[in-house]
Amino acid sequence: MTTDTPQLVPGLEGVPIAESAISLVNGQAGRLSYRGYSIEELTQPGVTFEEIVALLYDGDLAGAERIQEMTRELETLRALTPEQIEFARSAAKITHPMFALQAAVAALGPHDNNFEVKVDTVTQRGLALIAKTGHLVGVIAEAAAGRAYTGPKPGESHAEMMLRMITGKTPSPEHLRVMQALLILQADHSAGNASTFTSRVVTSTKAEPEAVASAAIGALSGPAHGGANEHSLRLFLEIGDPAGAEAKIERLLDDKYKIPGFGHRVYHVKDPRSKVIQVLAAEVVKPGTKEHDLYQIALTVEKVATERLGDRGLFPNVDLFSGCVFAAIGIPIDFFTPVFAASRTAGWMVNMREQWDSGNRIFRPAQVYTGSGDRAFVPVSKR
Repeated sequence: MTTDTPQLVPGLEGVPIAESAISLVNGQAGRLSYRGYSIEELTQPGVTFEEIVALLYDGDLAGAERIQEMTRELETLRALTPEQIEFARSAAKITHPMFALQAAVAALGPHDNNFEVKVDTVTQRGLALIAKTGHLVGVIAEAAAGRAYTGPKPGESHAEMMLRMITGKTPSPEHLRVMQALLILQADHSAGNASTFTSRVVTSTKAEPEAVASAAIGALSGPAHGGANEHSLRLFLEIGDPAGAEAKIERLLDDKYKIPGFGHRVYHVKDPRSKVIQVLAAEVVKPGTKEHDLYQIALTVEKVATERLGDRGLFPNVDLFSGCVFAAIGIPIDFFTPVFAASRTAGWMVNMREQWDSGNRIFRPAQVYTGSGDRAFVPVSKR
């Protein structure tokens, strides 16, 4: 039987929106891989964000020479003009860092708006955005903290530049290793997540790369997506004392409160990124610190919520523990999601290139209309 009325699929759940060879989320097995390589292997000590950018673009693991080439290229491409720096610093003083970043990334765009004739630059423009977005997060962090602009230092990796500019301190090797892993961990998560799907949709309109990235940042900012890491840590701060956490979490669940960082549309087991985050937490969350108390609260949330919700396929996602690790390496809470955005820019830009390579047909889904039928217009004098 056929029908003239399209069938609504809320949230497009289970509806394929693209063919992609970039990353794979296996929700039943709890596995995330980039180009076939597991996230657990890709976040081991010694792997750099630059190496993963090369993997995402090239499709295979890079040798030492290629990694050095990518490192040099991103270092060169991250340069910003004085006007771009001042724009970002000004935006940081009037709004949330994510909105400042969204505006500053859009302001990187060219004076013209005709990307179709420049599509052969999609790789170079994408790499430039990856490099500059990380730099912009540092610019915004310095301005938000009332510090002067310092800018990247020659020879700094992407992770080192970002962490130093955000915290105002030279990162320790331990913190730098964790920052590398955090950037790698959040670099991509299939074409179907909200921000990457947004990047695909905006790409399909033949928009400039800066417009693509800016739109994706807007999608990532929401608390149902990237902003959940901020909201989870704010919840832990509100709970305050690990000793009373279990009773408070029980009450929240009794009141049907949706715990940020718990549950995922795709994963029906514990998010593999959450497991990696916990390995990182063991390295940097030190006993006797505020972050240790917050992490203990997070563990209590996992225990109580899993007991209550696990039979419904709800388990911790990447955001439950990530805020504790961000805080432990000195990143302010308002910069959790901007760091996520700087990392995910790699995924957005590689998906942009893949979208163009696929033929780049504009997205135009149908709707199910539920409004009135045809009606006669009545002049205002007769209403």
